[in-house]
Amino acid sequence: MNRPTDEQQDRMEENNTKSLSQRKKRGVQAVIIAAAALIAIPVLAWLFIQRSMETMTQINMPYALRIGAGNVKPVQQLELSNIDVSGEQKSKDVVFCVYSEESKVYHLELAHTTNIGFQYTIYKASISDAGKINYLGRQYQQDELLAGKYLNQDKVSKYATKAYHQMTYGSYAGVQASAEPLYWITDSQESLPTATDATGYYVNYYILHISWDETVQNNKETDMVYLMAG
Repeated sequence: MNRPTDEQQDRMEENNTKSLSQRKKRGVQAVIIAAAALIAIPVLAWLFIQRSMETMTQINMPYALRIGAGNVKPVQQLELSNIDVSGEQKSKDVVFCVYSEESKVYHLELAHTTNIGFQYTIYKASISDAGKINYLGRQYQQDELLAGKYLNQDKVSKYATKAYHQMTYGSYAGVQASAEPLYWITDSQESLPTATDATGYYVNYYILHISWDETVQNNKETDMVYLMAG
């Protein structure tokens, strides 16, 4: 057998070196791809977990309590303005509701100023064709009086004390007595029903009964009235 010449041997070694270099390159590329895969798998898993958590968060997100006018109408439809106090009837009934997409418990709260001299009481209510209160196209029946108390009413003057002045007005001191709001809250928590009604919501209905006497006259006085549930 003929031995390769020195030139042929040099070429063979060069070819072997190139082949080894290419194998090394392929090997390095394979390691990089594997490393990338090892990195990508945890990242994809983390993204999947985050997406799952976001989905779970959206599913378990607590539904808000809302206050609306009668029969789950927008709260803007509560008719509290332009009350005519000159007639023989000395009261006005306004139907509102507390509703949610899930059953909840809450305290019902009322806050109002005392410029006009209205008296506010809240009754539970129910939809009934035999009810005597017609509001926004539905008949409502007045049920039991809702038990509650004022948190800051002076027993003598019936105006608000300064107990919540800081919370309402901060450090501002030039506030008339009738502009200090009275804060009222239910004695115990209210519970939404365990089933939805025809509106598709869990709903409690109430009647805000506004009353006054002969000392209240039609004028340009204004009271601020707030209903809250929480």
